[in-house]
Amino acid sequence: NQINSIKTSFSESFGSMSKDVAKDMTSALTRVDEKVGAFNQQVETLNKSQQNFSRILAGVKQYGVLAEFSLASLLKDLLPASQYIANVKMKPDESGDNVEFAVKLQDGILCPIDSHWPIEKFKAIDDAYQADDKKAATEARIKLARAFKDKAKSVNDKYIAPPKSTDFAIVYAPTESLFSELTSYQDPTSKELLTQELMKKYKVVILGPNTLSAYLQSLHMGFQTLKVQK
Repeated sequence: NQINSIKTSFSESFGSMSKDVAKDMTSALTRVDEKVGAFNQQVETLNKSQQNFSRILAGVKQYGVLAEFSLASLLKDLLPASQYIANVKMKPDESGDNVEFAVKLQDGILCPIDSHWPIEKFKAIDDAYQADDKKAATEARIKLARAFKDKAKSVNDKYIAPPKSTDFAIVYAPTESLFSELTSYQDPTSKELLTQELMKKYKVVILGPNTLSAYLQSLHMGFQTLKVQK
């Protein structure tokens, strides 16, 4: 899988670095791989139970809490506590929500990361396919894409604030199935990929558990390289 490929690449690319650092990062990636698998399995089990789904959907915010928890777990496993902060107001002079997390880059620049999981819209896609209703499936996919377009616009407005932040932000899709749906979606008219549209219009990158893990691992190795050079 992607995590194993990352670990192999990591070992080959950074073989000259501290063996302790390599051991720690390989161990962290293994834990992430296990957690992502367990988390996705729990979600699949939950979604297969209509009773459980309906009960939790009555308080949709709980899914948002789960998404944020998944994001927090990845950050905790792959970065030291000093490299990221939670609940950050990126534009202090403006009203608005705090971004869930911000990763500290070189020179103190912050990379905003916010999770998004509109579970009812995502489940509508599966329901439509189960019913073999192609029209409903198409409409459900459009609604899910719209939810992420709205999220990307909101993230751009609230959290991208150079020079305090990077000129882009990350929106985290907490399951691989959701991430796969988003990366495969194309606009019916323009045929443009959703991920490309969000990057061009709003400077927002969509990442799933494995791709975010790879990104965080590369950031951590970058910091380790800087420390060695100093």
